Formats: sequence, C-alpha cells, structure tokens
Amino acid sequence: MASIPTSIKNKIKELLDELVNNQTLKETHVDDLKMGALDRDYGGYPVAVLSTPTADSAPETNRDNARIYTYEILVIHKAEEVQDATAIEDLLETILNKFDNDALNVQNSKLRAAGADGGVEPSTSPVEQVTSRGKAFIVFSVILRCKNIYRGT
Repeated sequence: MASIPTSIKNKIKELLDELVNNQTLKETHVDDLKMGALDRDYGGYPVAVLSTPTADSAPETNRDNARIYTYEILVIHKAEEVQDATAIEDLLETILNKFDNDALNVQNSKLRAAGADGGVEPSTSPVEQVTSRGKAFIVFSVILRCKNIYRGT
C-alpha cells in the first residue's frame, strides 16, 4: 500500500492528466529529481512537472495532528508560443479550478479519497520569464497544500 503522500501525488497526477486529455496541457510529468525541469526536452507546451512534497504538522485536536503535504506543480510554457498575458492567466485559472472543483466535490473527490481528508488549498507563485539552454520560457507554480488528519496509532 502506498503512503499517504504518494497516494495524494498519484491522484494529483491523474487530475493533471485530465488536463492533457482536454488539451489544456500537452504533457505532465512527475519529477524524478535527476534533471532540472527546464533542462529536459518536452514534446509540447505547456507542460506540468509535479514535485515530491514537503510536509508540515500542526495540532488539529487534542488527539489528532494535521499533516499538510505541499506539492509544487511547475508549469512551463515556451515564451514564443504565448500570445499574451491573458493566455497565461487563463491557463493558471483552469489549473486552479481543476483542483478546487475536486476538493469541493466532497462525495467524489479524488484527493480526499487519497488522504487529503482535511481539504486542499491551491495557490500560485508569480509568473516569471526564465531562460534555459538559450530558450525563453514563461513559468509559474501551482502550489497545493493537502491536509491529512493524522489520528495516530
């Protein structure tokens, strides 16, 4: 059986893959930590690269802790393919909506079923232009704070 952070990560990847199926994204990858995300060659843009989570804990009740697993999804788009800022804003909003809609669907939430039973808080980083290997990219991160209520053993 997979650990809670791995189960949540797998469901995040499933939700990202749905964005490939509806052609919002061209590719999604789970970061293997062997090569920088901007140093790879991709078949199309925009691409999303899901990172390994970090974890924080905080008391939830006198018997439970809240574990907050934070996942970063780096979204990379070739600068030359971006029409204007609106295109990036629309992409950002579509990705946020995907995770908000899953979290708000209490009965059928993939993330809740995977262990984010305390909710999911999506947010973003600033949008930036970066250069790597002589290519210009527009990048931003979608940050998901997935809360698991840990009840101990």
